[in-house]
Amino acid sequence: MSLTNIYLKIFSQIFVYHSEEGFLAKLHPSSKTVLLFVCTVLAILCTRVEVLLLTLATLIILASTSINLKRISSIFISLAMFIAPMVFFMIIYIAISCRSLYRLAETTLSITIAMSRLAVISIAFYIFFATTKPQSIARALNKLGIPYKYGYGFVISLRLLSILSNDLIEIMSIQKLRGLNIGNNFLNKIKNYLAVFIPLAISTLNRVDEITVSLEVKGFGLKDKRSYLYVEPFRFTDTIFSSLCIALAIATLYFCI
Repeated sequence: MSLTNIYLKIFSQIFVYHSEEGFLAKLHPSSKTVLLFVCTVLAILCTRVEVLLLTLATLIILASTSINLKRISSIFISLAMFIAPMVFFMIIYIAISCRSLYRLAETTLSITIAMSRLAVISIAFYIFFATTKPQSIARALNKLGIPYKYGYGFVISLRLLSILSNDLIEIMSIQKLRGLNIGNNFLNKIKNYLAVFIPLAISTLNRVDEITVSLEVKGFGLKDKRSYLYVEPFRFTDTIFSSLCIALAIATLYFCI
């Protein structure tokens, strides 16, 4: 499997819900939204690498209660594969241009902080989407005042991204079996990639048409307001979890800033 296919395969699993058991899967979507918001704020505002690494370790422990460790490791592998070349050339440039060890250590620390921030935000988003049902996300957005048509449109678009990634992998594999060679020349690359993206565009339009017909048959969007057969209760566990997240975030930012 090529490097591009590995990237696409990992990307296709980011927004897919696949955890029905465990602590995080049983929490209310609002609680996981609080966790996502807190982790994002900490990653942006905190400048201490030990705090960021501790936050990352906590997220990994939380994720392991509901998500397979193999899936969590795949996220880190994809991040490492994407970031490693940039970090490698950056360190080489710094080592050549910086004449003092202090400057080199300071820059290396800055790179570590940046990578930790990216890892914290990535894992927080992955936890949210992997442990929250798509319909629960739509209901939560509707409760926030967003019309349910836009909420479900957002959820469908996220799911469609994963489906399109799998379609792209399949189309690229089929075209290579038929003798397609992308080549190294820029113009040839554009010409050959058309043989991949045109079938992908046709497949996407067909899927969108099927989804549109399916929603219209079910009466989607017929009324501005709708009722729900099942609504997740906001339990006492959610209150404790959300309160702990906010309290720990405030305490951490107080000592970091």
